[in-house]
Order: sequence, then C-alpha cells, then structure tokens
Amino acid sequence: MADAGKLLKKNMTKSTLAIVVLNVGDGDAIIVRFPPIHGKKACAVVDCYDAEKTIAALEALEPETIPFICATHPHFDHTRGMSKLLTWCLKNNLVPEQFWDSGFRHVSKTHYDIIKMLRENSIKTVYPTSGYETTINQVRVLVLSPSIHLKNRYDTFGTNINNASIVLKMEYPPQDIAPYYLSTDEASEKDLAENERLKQNTVILGGDAQFDAWARITDEFPELQRTQNRGQMINPDVIKHRPLRCQVLKVPHHMSKHGISLEVLETLLPRYTIASCDNNSRHGFPHALTVMAVEDIRKEKGKGMKFTGHRDKNLRSGTVVALFRGSNTKPLLYGLGDPINKNAPL
Repeated sequence: MADAGKLLKKNMTKSTLAIVVLNVGDGDAIIVRFPPIHGKKACAVVDCYDAEKTIAALEALEPETIPFICATHPHFDHTRGMSKLLTWCLKNNLVPEQFWDSGFRHVSKTHYDIIKMLRENSIKTVYPTSGYETTINQVRVLVLSPSIHLKNRYDTFGTNINNASIVLKMEYPPQDIAPYYLSTDEASEKDLAENERLKQNTVILGGDAQFDAWARITDEFPELQRTQNRGQMINPDVIKHRPLRCQVLKVPHHMSKHGISLEVLETLLPRYTIASCDNNSRHGFPHALTVMAVEDIRKEKGKGMKFTGHRDKNLRSGTVVALFRGSNTKPLLYGLGDPINKNAPL
C-alpha cells in the first residue's frame, strides 16, 4: 500500500481530476479534486461522515477554493461531520461558493444544525434536480437525481430518504459544444466528427440512491436502443447515445442489496466500482447479491472492484483514489491502505 501512495503522488499531475473516497466505514466522505485553472487549486466535498479525516485530506490537497459542498441526503452516515467541516471552512477562509442540498427535510439535530449554520453565514444553498449541470475547471458536473417527480413527493405521498439522494455524474474533459455554433467557414464536418469521437472520462457518485431513483434516472437519460422496427428513425449503429455509461461507479448505498439492480449496472457498465463499507459492517455491507451483479457485468472476474473496508482482509483497500488524466486514457485507481482511525496518506 505504501507503493500505492508513491504512485498516486507521481500520477496526480496538475491536469488530473481526482476522486478521493475516504475510508470512514459504513459512511461516505468524498473529495473531488479538480484540475487547477490559472494555477488555482479547487476541491469539492460530497458528504462528510468523518470531519477530522475529511479536513486532514483537504489540508493535504491544499485547495484555494471550494466550488461546492454537497450533502447527498440528510442521513447521519453522510452528514455527521458536515457542521464541523463548515466551521473549518469558515475559519480557514474557504467558504464554499455553494452548498448543494437534496431539499429533503429530515427531523434530526444534525440536519437542523447544518441548515442553521448555512443561514447564519449566508452560504448560498442550491437544491439541484436532474438535468442541472455546471462546468468547474474543465469538468462537467451533471445531476442525475433526484428527479422533479420524486422531489414533488417529499411532502405528499412520501419518498424514501435514500431515493432523495443527489446523484452526480462527472465528465472530464467535457464535450466541447463551441464548434456547433461556428459558421461553416470556421468549422468543418471533420471538426465536428473529431469532437464526437472524443472519449470523455466519466464517474458517477451514486449517493444512497435506490431502485425508485434509478428507475427515474434511466427514464430521463435514456440510452439509444436497437429495435426490430425497420422504421426506426435513428440508427444506433451510426450514433452512439449512452449518457449513463461510466468508467468508475461509486456504488450506491454501500453496495447494499437495495442500492442498484443488475439491469441498471448493465446500462452504466462501469470498468471500476468503489464501495464504502466497514470491515465489520453491522448492516452486512457489501451484500453478496450486489457483488454478484457487479461481477456479472465484468469481463474480467474479480478485478476492478474496490472496497474501502471488507469482511475479508484481503479485499480491504482503505481510502480509494481514482485519477482521470484526460481523454483516451484509462483511469488509475489506488487503495491507500489506511484504517478508519488513520488519516489518508495523500
């Protein structure tokens, strides 16, 4: 694992997008380190179960700005350390530009304290829904969930709190739409074709989204399917439209049996998966059914799965870092081997 730390530092160049899934047991704490723009380092935080470990990782990565902090949903194992993290940000002149919240109101002191702190410090709060997107330092950040349909049910028929999770897709480098707005003298068909062939590196952070959420995601971001209908207007052999394909998937709900189905995994078709679990999970994470589903979609059995913690000590990776180095290169994944009670060696 020490060698992994050395390789990580060697390959984390200035142009690298890094996804850091901290080993915090049956909880989530993720740092997104964006490629710097004009020499300015930027990190976002997605969930914070362990404030001390998250803060230590941020201090190691030395961000100069925090574009957003995201609480995917207000469960304790995703927000326990959020107030302490915000306090640290305020003290270190790293006030997040935005705080992303699912909008699900949870009756808990932990959640109330977060909302109170945001209001008292006038931190801009955003409640993103599916389709919202922004570009940060050449990384396209797209919200896949919650859908408006699920959000409208929060206070009426009800939505399972896990299905209120903010699910994020990140694409690096983003597809350049500028050529489509140029005149025919400025952009040729070849230029457009080259842009279409550019392969983006993609990662999906699944929060704790469960079956209802993924049903809406696959409905709102449909994959172009081949049919037996001879009158099909768009030829899927010519145009590939697979908006949910990803190279790395942060498996939702700690790889429980309720988080994601085989059919959805076949749509996402990740090359690598990361699951945040405790070594002795009281919930039984990761669940054998979901592990089997992930293995079923893989060509190379037993490869490409990373667990921050696991019952089998041979499968424990500690903090997992995924590096994306631009188009047409495979992501690199490293397990840093740190236990829950130790800081990640970043």
